[in-house]
Amino acid sequence: MTTTMTNARPEARRGPWFTTSRRIALLVAVMSLSAVAVFVIVVRDLPGLGGPVDLPWWAWIAAFAAGEVIKVWVQLKRDSHGFSLTDLVLVAGLYLAEPTTVVVTQLVGVGLVLVLRQRQTGLKLAFNLAQYALTGSLAVAVFAALAPNTDWDSPWRWAAALVAVAAVTLAADLCLFAALSISEGALHLRELPHMLMLSLPFAVGVAAIGLLAAYLALQNPTALMLLVLPSVLLISSYRAYTKAREQQNNLRLLHEITSLLYNSDDASTALTNFLTSVRGAFRAEVGELILLGEDGAITVSRSRDGQEPTALLPLTHSAGIEQLIASATATGVLTARTGQVRGSRLDEYAAQRGFKDAMVSVLRTENRVHGVLLIADRLGDVATFASTDLALLEPFARHLATSLERGRLETDLRHVTELKEKLRHQAMHDALTGLPNRTLFLDRTQHAVHLAARNGLWPAVLYIDLDGFKPVNDTYGHEAGDILLQVFSERLSRCLRSADTAARLGGDEFAVLVHGPIDESGVHRVLDRIRKQLDLPIDLGARREATIGASIGVAFADAGTDIATLINHADVAMYTAKRNGRQRSVFYEAGLGDATPEKPDPAAELAAALDRGEFTVAYQPLVDLRAGRTIGAEALIRWQHPVDGNRPPDTFIPLAEETGLIMEIGEFVLRDACRQAVRWVQSSSSPADLLVTVNLSARQVTDPTTVETVQAALADTGLEPHRLTLEITETVLMQDRDAAAANLDRLKAVGVRIAIDDFGTGYSSLAYLSRFPLDMLKVAREFVDGLGRDDNADVVTRAIVELARALGLRTVAEGVETDEQHRQLAELGCDFAQGYLFSRPVDAETIMALVAGESAETHAATRVAGSPVAERASA
Repeated sequence: MTTTMTNARPEARRGPWFTTSRRIALLVAVMSLSAVAVFVIVVRDLPGLGGPVDLPWWAWIAAFAAGEVIKVWVQLKRDSHGFSLTDLVLVAGLYLAEPTTVVVTQLVGVGLVLVLRQRQTGLKLAFNLAQYALTGSLAVAVFAALAPNTDWDSPWRWAAALVAVAAVTLAADLCLFAALSISEGALHLRELPHMLMLSLPFAVGVAAIGLLAAYLALQNPTALMLLVLPSVLLISSYRAYTKAREQQNNLRLLHEITSLLYNSDDASTALTNFLTSVRGAFRAEVGELILLGEDGAITVSRSRDGQEPTALLPLTHSAGIEQLIASATATGVLTARTGQVRGSRLDEYAAQRGFKDAMVSVLRTENRVHGVLLIADRLGDVATFASTDLALLEPFARHLATSLERGRLETDLRHVTELKEKLRHQAMHDALTGLPNRTLFLDRTQHAVHLAARNGLWPAVLYIDLDGFKPVNDTYGHEAGDILLQVFSERLSRCLRSADTAARLGGDEFAVLVHGPIDESGVHRVLDRIRKQLDLPIDLGARREATIGASIGVAFADAGTDIATLINHADVAMYTAKRNGRQRSVFYEAGLGDATPEKPDPAAELAAALDRGEFTVAYQPLVDLRAGRTIGAEALIRWQHPVDGNRPPDTFIPLAEETGLIMEIGEFVLRDACRQAVRWVQSSSSPADLLVTVNLSARQVTDPTTVETVQAALADTGLEPHRLTLEITETVLMQDRDAAAANLDRLKAVGVRIAIDDFGTGYSSLAYLSRFPLDMLKVAREFVDGLGRDDNADVVTRAIVELARALGLRTVAEGVETDEQHRQLAELGCDFAQGYLFSRPVDAETIMALVAGESAETHAATRVAGSPVAERASA
């Protein structure tokens, strides 16, 4: 007896090279090589027995094929085990045929049945052929080794034949057990003894009949006819008994199952119970019920082995279903096995769905067709559904159609379906953005991790927190904030593959599940796409725009990571990115969160720094290029942290913007700048052109209270308004042009000056230059740095200076670091300059000394040679 591989259907998966299919292919290769080795080393040189019966090779092929066709099927729970009679022919062949003939004809005869009758292909066919080649060679080798030179009728030779069959049965079971273990990804050793208990007794029994047949053939070949009739009667009787018992059970099941339709008040429960029971009755993996509503809507209910059943799901792609129903309505009950009934509607549908076999029956009453009932993928049986199954399916369909006609299941079917789908979607999706919510994201992540535990294709999770959302929400209102979240959600979805999931976890926090296989370089490509989308301005309506950033944490799943740990790792990495300066991406690694078991509140830390006086103001001198003297300075905020030391402005200014503390920090810088400027004026011998510049943040530009803050600072310090210049970047200016224009007009009325910082790098246009009350343009350091080395930088810088001169505006060059840059700027007619060529940012006392006319030798102590990275900040 040899059991063949039936339901072990390894799927080819994308991902690591050593997939399940390839592992089974390796097993097949080992089996094949073993078979070839035994055949070449042992079987090929064995002498023939020279028995009195000399059957031609084609007769042995036919005998082995018949033995494989005549199977006894035993149903055990959800699986069917097939026991063939090839061992009967094998034992006879050991006595009556040449050793090589036994091996070759068994392989050919069984192979023909596997290909032509059972339609096996690919890896499954290769496995079964390798198994028969190995077991045939082993049987001949064991028999020859145990019974050399013994008499035909020797009991020892009989025992040798039975031992040979037992040995090959054990080998076949081990091969099959190995293949099933690889397919399922687990080694269930307890199943092996159960498998042997089923196969060994049957195999030895069949082998004993084969011995009897061989003995009769040696003594009196004609007597073999005596075995035919009882064998056929026994097999036929057994099959008739099993079919009768099965029909009796099916009738009982029909009564029980159809009663479910009448005794249930809930349509969904009734349908899922019905499908699950019908699937069990036919020992099938899949059951589907496709219903046609009176309004044309189509729903599908499914029950699949090992999965939760679903009921009344809307079906959008209905062309194939309608064709299938039309075909079944005209023909009646249909059955198909993929690849055998090419061209039929059911065969096409089964092939599209990946079913190996299927049958379908129309739900039809006198009034109309209600849909179809489909059963697919017979469990444990290589054959398709039989005629008895088709005959049984029709009563199930008829009872179900009658129930539908009576209205038990069709009552408010459309409303139930619509409400169910709406509630399901609402429960699993974010109402504002339409993205999956936290519940659905966790569910999909859980599924991805469980799937990866079987196939090794581990996913990654990205935890995203938007930087700069709160200022937009507070400044422009919740409606603008909602628009920003919706636009970002759409752009985030476009950055991902269709299989990946983007979700909104709440507020301005998002998460992304990237399915495996994925590595660090693959995640970097996803991050690059997200960053490019973040660089694009978002139109908030009413001629307002905003640009935001994001802090992103990345964590990879592995065999030791559960879903809670995976999400926590991504969260820790995101927080680390935010703590290290925002707008960064950090990959989680072991120990990343150990140093900070409790997350400090950055906003509270920033507020405490203000209260403790940790902020100071540094000043970078402004030099008049024509007069060659210092005429003022730009105020720059500094945070002297007691632990970290000097924290760069770009690490805390975004947080200050987000929390609103920027207003307090901005006022602190403004008042200090005004107070120091008054001292500079008093110490200068020629204070006519002396000025101080202060940066305004995005919130300050649009906040109406900024004007009152500036007026109060001027009044309290006594600084003349025209000596104060407020710097604004182009990007900030364009975010809310109406509010910015109103505030700038009011500030201009106070008497202060307005400068555009980093001119030429944002939304430069003559339209806004003419609209806003500007006094000064600051040439960005990018252009100044290229002077003398980049023709484009020369042209742009010249154009900015000439444009400013034409509009009556002054120009300031930022980041001047070399004498050549100094010379060219002076030749172009630029008014002022600042940079490391003249001085690093210094304290207010040094600026007072410079504007008082200290000598160049004294000032040289603050001059810096070379080209370090220029410092930038904005208050």
